Amino acid sequence: MPEKLVKKLFILPGGYLNIDYSIFVTGKNMGKTIKAPVYSVLLIHDDGPILIDVGLNPDGLTDPNQAWGPRAKLIKPEFTKEDTIQERLRQLDLKVSDIKMVILTHLHWDHTGGLRFFKNCPIIVQKAEYRFAFNPDTFVSTQYMSNHFDFPLNFQQVEGDKVIASGISVIATPGHTPGHQSILVRLNSGRSYILPGDAVCIEENLELKIPPSNNVNNEQAMRSIYRLEHLSKILESEIIPSHDIVKWDSIKKSPDFYS
Repeated sequence: MPEKLVKKLFILPGGYLNIDYSIFVTGKNMGKTIKAPVYSVLLIHDDGPILIDVGLNPDGLTDPNQAWGPRAKLIKPEFTKEDTIQERLRQLDLKVSDIKMVILTHLHWDHTGGLRFFKNCPIIVQKAEYRFAFNPDTFVSTQYMSNHFDFPLNFQQVEGDKVIASGISVIATPGHTPGHQSILVRLNSGRSYILPGDAVCIEENLELKIPPSNNVNNEQAMRSIYRLEHLSKILESEIIPSHDIVKWDSIKKSPDFYS
């Protein structure tokens, strides 16, 4: 029986954040506000469509303060109806109910906004991340918003590196959060990509070997950067940073795709 693989990889635009540059690169350009893209990833797999992260909370379209709290004014998300996960799927003739699995890099608010809509499929998350999100340490607690993930969902907790489906593996990359994970995707063509989540927010994290500043553990965050760089070289996989506005221009965005 032929191996089931990933046929297409779509980057689904999900709006922008206006954020201090030094959040992404510790100590650099403090006070400089940049526009940072938010995106989800859709994988067309032989077993059915799979999502990686689910973007910003659609409630922010009508009540940003309720949806995002103080960050609605501090970070000022730029977000339209077209950017919602439901609409991005609809543009590809898909519905929420078509999704067979959601994989979360972590449970921060800008990666879990549409999570409540996916009640009929497994949600893959690291055990350490699930536990911490519901009881985070005070100094990083604002990144976790229970109105984004505290729903009767089918969370499936994994520990460490794991093959999730043919051509799709999660890689433990803690540091930004205790249970952060990145995703390695191998396409049917043989090309492969690493979706690093916020282990690598922008390419300068790799180039300068400087982690983001909003980490729960900076030592682990650095180890994860080196680990992803090493894996990308030995596996010949391209890393697509999570919030890089410079890289954004050259990334194929839905309805275009990688194959």
